[in-house]
Amino acid sequence: MWNKAYKYTFKLHISHNPVSVSKQSAHFHTIKIILYLQNFNNKFSKYDVIEKIIQNYFKIYEGAYLNETASFYELDPTIENIGRVFYSHLKSIVRENGFELLTLEISETPTRIFSISEKEIF
Repeated sequence: MWNKAYKYTFKLHISHNPVSVSKQSAHFHTIKIILYLQNFNNKFSKYDVIEKIIQNYFKIYEGAYLNETASFYELDPTIENIGRVFYSHLKSIVRENGFELLTLEISETPTRIFSISEKEIF
């Protein structure tokens, strides 16, 4: 059986620091997020619509100091936790719009990528 998915790539400029250290230790990243989406009915969809919905979700994090956002106020904003939070939120958002989030990949460097999925797709 074939697994077919659309791949969307987004970049966010964020800052953060480990919860255990002061805000003066905050540092900046441009993180890359790749989403693999599949529409439920496998029929043609306006893929720019779901892309705009996802972009609107990411707007709250663009340029943000993550430690001061509701999602990370008490959660250490490691790349793994950022990926888990984004996956959880986006899974619901895309489902409400007729898509399934198959996999989310997130990285702060090209050589280290955190991947999260509920299904084995590779």
